[in-house]
Amino acid sequence: MRNRRNTRKRNIVLDTITNKNFIIICTILLAIILVSTAFIKYRQYQDKRLIAKQAEELAKQTEEIFSSMENTLKNPEESSTGEVRRTTAKIAAVGDILCQIDMIEDAQTEDGYDFSHMFSGINKFINTADIKLGTLETNFLDREFSGVKKYNSPIEFLQAVKQSGINLVSVAHNHELDYGEDGLNTTVEKIKEQDITITGLKENPEFTGTIKEIRGIKIAFLGYTYGLSNENELSEEVKAKANIYSEELAKKDIEYAKANSNYIIAIMHWGDVNKSEITDYQREITGFLVNNGVDMILGSHPSVVEPMEIVQNSEGRNILVAYSLGNYISSLKYENADVELILNIQIAKTTDSDKAILEKVDYTPIYVLDNGTKAENRFELTDMKQLALDYANGDTSRITRKAYDQLVKKLENLQRIVNNK
Repeated sequence: MRNRRNTRKRNIVLDTITNKNFIIICTILLAIILVSTAFIKYRQYQDKRLIAKQAEELAKQTEEIFSSMENTLKNPEESSTGEVRRTTAKIAAVGDILCQIDMIEDAQTEDGYDFSHMFSGINKFINTADIKLGTLETNFLDREFSGVKKYNSPIEFLQAVKQSGINLVSVAHNHELDYGEDGLNTTVEKIKEQDITITGLKENPEFTGTIKEIRGIKIAFLGYTYGLSNENELSEEVKAKANIYSEELAKKDIEYAKANSNYIIAIMHWGDVNKSEITDYQREITGFLVNNGVDMILGSHPSVVEPMEIVQNSEGRNILVAYSLGNYISSLKYENADVELILNIQIAKTTDSDKAILEKVDYTPIYVLDNGTKAENRFELTDMKQLALDYANGDTSRITRKAYDQLVKKLENLQRIVNNK
């Protein structure tokens, strides 16, 4: 009887302890949940404040590089009275125009290729200019397509580039003789069929550039490459077909341009791939071109953006040197190869002067958005800042938070690089 009573007491004690432990555990768990919830809400609050601050900074961010105070004339319209008048020309400049295999696969349709979706998001930034230029770094041959080592793309890619607004290209790049002299000739023929102006081509023994007149301003465009990727496979005779930079060739072209134009732009294919640092070779060439009369230098080849500088020549004129504009489009996987820019240039001339001046330069940051292999349209060029702002303002349909964070960092890095800080 005593044992049974002791057992009952022991069970009551155990039940009491168990109940107390249960209550303690529940209290601890509840406290953890409340603390965690409060912490999460605080983090979300802090996160929202951070994104709001980033959005404010992005909205205030300006891409203006240079605005001239030289031109004080206020009337840009033509005058029939013989008085001095001022005209302007607008140029949109991009870097290398590439086409990799995964871009070709993205564009493939049942009956051919369609690359138009890759450019549709940025056409408006290109089409406001008179001249829209870049370096067309591929070939167009009726043979197997290639997007590495040798570059050969479907004709539909060239058509999409034209539809995006590009109307002047340099063919002076390290892949221009990937398929020899015949390959270059065929590519040039295809480009001309699209009514796109070409520079950097040795067709005219006097001048390897081209001159375009915009509202009375004659602008000379010169195009040169540092060399060729396959030069060891080529004879000297074939290699000579490429517009490889030399001081002798550049000086001859510049003298012709001086006599026949009001402004000279050199499009240089140079620099180290995947490097945002300016090389000594680039600076050496810059010094020669500026001292001999070039008014602007637009570079490409590194596949990433490099710094820009406004320097003055011996006459005190402002010379823009953009060492690398990155790529207009590509699917390269270098860390910043998906960051592009459109350089917006305005030059002006008065009727009482033979020289045009650099009036204004700013840029539009562009981003190659990769929507993934399962997306209907995988690659698309987008307004980089607007994409980040849309996410910050609540539109999470196009990019993830991780992609947003990367965009913000890339935009900040782009500003540092462009301003050479």
